[in-house]
Amino acid sequence: MSTQEDPISSYLGISFALFLATLPTRSLSLIPYLQTHNESLAKKLLNAEEQLEQLYSRRKEDYKANARVVEIFASHRHGWQQEEKRLLRQIDDDVEEIANLRAKIEDLEIRVLELQREVSERDELLNFMSNNNNNRDDDGEFYGKFRGSDENVNCNEKGYYNVDDLGSDVFDGHNNMLFNGLEFSDSAVSKFLAERSNSWQGVQYEPVERVHNLKHCVTRRESPWKVDGDSSGVSAKLKLLEQELQNLENIGANDLSKVPSLMKKQAKRYQALAGKIDDLCKRMENDPCEPNAGLEFRTQRQTEFLLEALRLQQRASETGQKLMALQTETGTGCNYGNDLVEGRARLTTSLSLNSIRNNFRDIQRNLEIWLARIIGDVEGILARDGASRVNEYYISQRYPFVHQEGF
Repeated sequence: MSTQEDPISSYLGISFALFLATLPTRSLSLIPYLQTHNESLAKKLLNAEEQLEQLYSRRKEDYKANARVVEIFASHRHGWQQEEKRLLRQIDDDVEEIANLRAKIEDLEIRVLELQREVSERDELLNFMSNNNNNRDDDGEFYGKFRGSDENVNCNEKGYYNVDDLGSDVFDGHNNMLFNGLEFSDSAVSKFLAERSNSWQGVQYEPVERVHNLKHCVTRRESPWKVDGDSSGVSAKLKLLEQELQNLENIGANDLSKVPSLMKKQAKRYQALAGKIDDLCKRMENDPCEPNAGLEFRTQRQTEFLLEALRLQQRASETGQKLMALQTETGTGCNYGNDLVEGRARLTTSLSLNSIRNNFRDIQRNLEIWLARIIGDVEGILARDGASRVNEYYISQRYPFVHQEGF
């Protein structure tokens, strides 16, 4: 190997010497310049290497800092996502709660309207009683009619009371017995009942104990509140009325465009009234009839039933007035004149309207008879139990209207 390297090194040395020999003389002066330039370039290279190392170190530090920032933001993002989910769940719960509260508000508003309507009905009932009280002088006459002979209350062959006589006796007798104007103070009621106790003392009635033990439960089984809506004929009439209204609506006469809707409203009034009467009859039928029940308890229950029946009778009267107004309005609207509607259609419409009017009158009459029989029977039970004991009950704390001044 050494023998081969010697010629090569000698060749390179000779070649370099020849190269130097061939260089021009002025080029030799450039060698120091090139050396200094080479040194400056070497220094710049070192500086560049140092800067590159600094950049590498800074890049590493920045990478570490960025990694820490990303980690921090990731943890914050997770917390934000959890908070967002919690807020969304809370929003859903709040929406559901708002819906429930709105439903409760609607129920409360409906309840408020019902209570306001009930208060107005009671006010009308009290005003009606106080007005009728001024037109009657003898308060004991009502009990005398029920307890004495049957000359003043007539019954037909089916056992129904005369509605006109019985209705007037029920309203006048009950109003005079319970109220004296719109002032319901204790002293006024006590004075009023004390002044009329003499007329009640003369009423003839059998002892309470013997009558209760022998006849009370039998009277309850034979009482008119055993009659329901089907037995009274009201339900069948209402169903027939609904069919006839549907037929009238199918005819679709132009002159009677509003008549079916008005008649449907009247039919709904009768349905609601019949439902309330039927509910009253069920509650009266399910009322306990124990032999050991006290007279005060029985009197209280019968008086509550009587007040509710009187209120329903007043509402039935108002419904009858609305029926008269409806008949007047539909009667004026049935004049076809020289319209081009065929005669057969006019005849069918006229017959349908006449049938509907007759059904309305029958329903009104059946409801009045039903209520009058209930009121008459309850008043008869109160009169049989004894007016003097009823007097003691009316001035007691349990009567709901005596101690409410200006109700």
